[in-house]
Amino acid sequence: MVTTHKNKEYYLNPLIKRINLSEDYTEDQVKEYVRCAQDPEYFIEKYVKINSLDHGFIPFKLRGYQKGLIKSFHEHRKVVLLSPRQSGKCFFINTMVTVRNKITGEIKDITIGDFYENIKNRDQTM
Repeated sequence: MVTTHKNKEYYLNPLIKRINLSEDYTEDQVKEYVRCAQDPEYFIEKYVKINSLDHGFIPFKLRGYQKGLIKSFHEHRKVVLLSPRQSGKCFFINTMVTVRNKITGEIKDITIGDFYENIKNRDQTM
């Protein structure tokens, strides 16, 4: 769905530009873009935010092992990772997760995508 807003076109979200939209960048913006492309650790810690229940949106602070993983992923085309099953990673929106309702005790398996939508819809109604 492409929508026009203030003479700019975007895809669903004004922060996400539509494909093939030209943009003028300053020299500093180009340097920052190149730095982010070459240093994913810098990009994550500078631009990625997580939603904390206590503090709202906060910068993502990488731990040592995460920095090592990111470096390996960035420097090598093929990486094999031995990692525990429940370590907060998900690659596909249809990844199945098991959840328990804290109030009713009901346990069910749903996709991470459905889980996200349920949380998003719950937060919008509060």
